[in-house]
Amino acid sequence: MSINVSVQASGSQASVTLRGVLDSMSQATLKQQLEPVLANGAVTQIRLDFAGVQSMEAASAGMLMMLSHTAKSKNKSVGIVNANPAVLSLMHKANLGKVLQIQ
Repeated sequence: MSINVSVQASGSQASVTLRGVLDSMSQATLKQQLEPVLANGAVTQIRLDFAGVQSMEAASAGMLMMLSHTAKSKNKSVGIVNANPAVLSLMHKANLGKVLQIQ
């Protein structure tokens, strides 16, 4: 399965909408789509909208942690919104709430 990524940046905020399955195969797609957002000096807040994410593999939690650390090193914050209960459970088990804002 794959992930579709849509990025909209406006001022200091970037909204990243994800649809599909976040697994080891789709991580490269997400990273590639986020590179311009991380490089954009005007963006200070990145919001990942997980409403369309059907499932997420545990390995993807590590990728999200790395994203958070990279963003923080560039003075950016990362937040996750609208994750389904199964994905939220995995995020909490991986302690992502310590490095990301999860709503």
